[in-house]
Amino acid sequence: MSPIKILLVEDQILTRMGMTMALNPRTDCTIVAEAGSVQEAKEQLKHLQEVDVVLLDLLLPDGDGAEVVQFLQHRGSDVKVLVISANTNKETILHLVDMGISGFISKYADIPTLVAAIHSVYNGIEYFGQDVSEIIHAVSTAKEHAEDLFTDREMDIVKLCAKGLSVKQIADELNISARTVETHKNNIFKKLGFNSTSELIRWVFEHGIVRN
Repeated sequence: MSPIKILLVEDQILTRMGMTMALNPRTDCTIVAEAGSVQEAKEQLKHLQEVDVVLLDLLLPDGDGAEVVQFLQHRGSDVKVLVISANTNKETILHLVDMGISGFISKYADIPTLVAAIHSVYNGIEYFGQDVSEIIHAVSTAKEHAEDLFTDREMDIVKLCAKGLSVKQIADELNISARTVETHKNNIFKKLGFNSTSELIRWVFEHGIVRN
């Protein structure tokens, strides 16, 4: 079996050296190229003939690692992306999942866990560490709860409120009266126990009903 070929995108030289030493001689996962920035990663991806997995840090000196994901998408590439980061912020993770990454693993994971994650995404199976999986599950559950909690019209209004539209703008958008919008909003507030639109908007974003 040929080794899994990896492009490592990480700006810390010592970290790159450590991962190369840990993976290359001991496993069937081989780092064939390295990049220390978004731009370097793009250049590598333009010229490398074979890469199976991009092992991607998010915090790079010239931008966000998500730009590398977008670059691959625009090229129609089927290279798998495994994000490795200490940042387990919920919004960051959900944004990357929406972008179509294959997996997300903490920088604090050990080498056997990293190798297992690489194998998983290489074989077309998404991999998310337990802490990340719990976040994704919680948001999915909240979405399902919201779908059961609200009528279709109420959900429309929830999403438009989150976009910052006024009652009149929502009424115009949905071709209903402002009074009807107010009635729906009051029903939404009662269901959630809220008293203001700002509380509703915060809840919507916290539960991943819509994205920033």
